[in-house]
Amino acid sequence: MTRKLFVASALCAALTSTASAKDWIETVQLTKDGIDVVPIEVSANAGGYTTIKTPSHRFLLRLHARATSGERIVAMKLGAYKGVRYFEASGGNWNQTFTGRNVGAGTKRTVTLETRPVIPTARITWHGPTPRQACEANLAKQRAKGLRKSEVLAKTWTVTAHATFELDAVAARKGKAQSNKWSLANTTNQRDGLTYPLQVRCNAGLSKSS
Repeated sequence: MTRKLFVASALCAALTSTASAKDWIETVQLTKDGIDVVPIEVSANAGGYTTIKTPSHRFLLRLHARATSGERIVAMKLGAYKGVRYFEASGGNWNQTFTGRNVGAGTKRTVTLETRPVIPTARITWHGPTPRQACEANLAKQRAKGLRKSEVLAKTWTVTAHATFELDAVAARKGKAQSNKWSLANTTNQRDGLTYPLQVRCNAGLSKSS
């Protein structure tokens, strides 16, 4: 019994020590930067909504990370999906990395960047309904109010969909950061996520006279 308690205490102490040693990031923030009024367009026909017409979209994003005293931000990775990790492959999902001079070449404790990535809509991960599904949900909603399907599809509607983003920031000790000798083994990371609202234009699939 005594031996089990000793092993458990030793393990707990080791985990606490590791957590303290790796707690090198104070804040990570990923936010929308500005007003995005450009809609994602969805095509329709007499049968309903068919495809996302818009091939890509320019997003307005602000990236911010601050390390603790004695550490420096050495890298950041932005991804249009959940589970973003700087040192892991993105599995074909859209991502963008920031290292070297982009983050101060290991000299900055605080890094703030504005980025405007243009991302193919086919590579966006949606939080909740896709734009097409959002249009279909609006169709069902309007029909529940008493409108005929043809009446709904004869109009253009504006609804909302949300894209998923995550930012992973990496910090290292000041000496390792400035000498560019950082790696997975001697860094720590922290993430923040964002659900980015987008206007969706559900185009008419029928003329009003149909």
